[in-house]
Amino acid sequence: MINMRLLIAEDEVLMQELLTLHLSPEYDVTIAKDGAEALEKINLETFDAILLDIMLPYVDGFTLCAEVRRMGQTPILMLTARTEVEDRVRGLELGADDYLVKPFDFAELKARIHALIRRATMQEEKDESIIQYGSFKMDIQSFSVQVDGQKIDFTVKEFELLKQLALAPNQVFTRDDLLHLLWDEEHERDGRAIDSHVKNVRYKMKKIGARTKLIKTVWGLGYQFDMPEDAHV
Repeated sequence: MINMRLLIAEDEVLMQELLTLHLSPEYDVTIAKDGAEALEKINLETFDAILLDIMLPYVDGFTLCAEVRRMGQTPILMLTARTEVEDRVRGLELGADDYLVKPFDFAELKARIHALIRRATMQEEKDESIIQYGSFKMDIQSFSVQVDGQKIDFTVKEFELLKQLALAPNQVFTRDDLLHLLWDEEHERDGRAIDSHVKNVRYKMKKIGARTKLIKTVWGLGYQFDMPEDAHV
């Protein structure tokens, strides 16, 4: 199933046809025949990788590269007929991830695209494992929490409780909500357990002199993540 989307900004008709022929079996390919069209598509659509020819009408590849990088971290592979080192360096400095000089081998092109998308996917997965608000940092994969630069050891349930609250910092969770999220077995659910874990978390925060309790009580409703003062959300 084709699900990866490529934008190819290329003004040469023959090269457009060759790129489409070689890449469309593996990717959903969108062609932009000039820089202005590419810029319009970049602003309206989402792509998994972008191939940019440097010499484009209206808006050149360097300008497009800078604009893509301003908007996010979509992988960029620059295609150029130029061999000057200065051009390649300029593209990389503007945020391009890789470059390929024409004429190139299409097998090498495919390998480079695969590598760029794989690297971007791995980085996204890594980023999603980190929850951070100011001085609070939770690494889900390594099961660690730091507050004000100090590592704090939490039990499994305390960690899971914090994770649920931190994933939705604007949401108020009732005790029943948290019980259903933290315990699978119905007979193990006891509202007092939530209160006990909250108390333990607050004690550990107080013990290190942290400026936040991490969990605040919303009277009559339940609990909510206590956003650190230095967080920007």
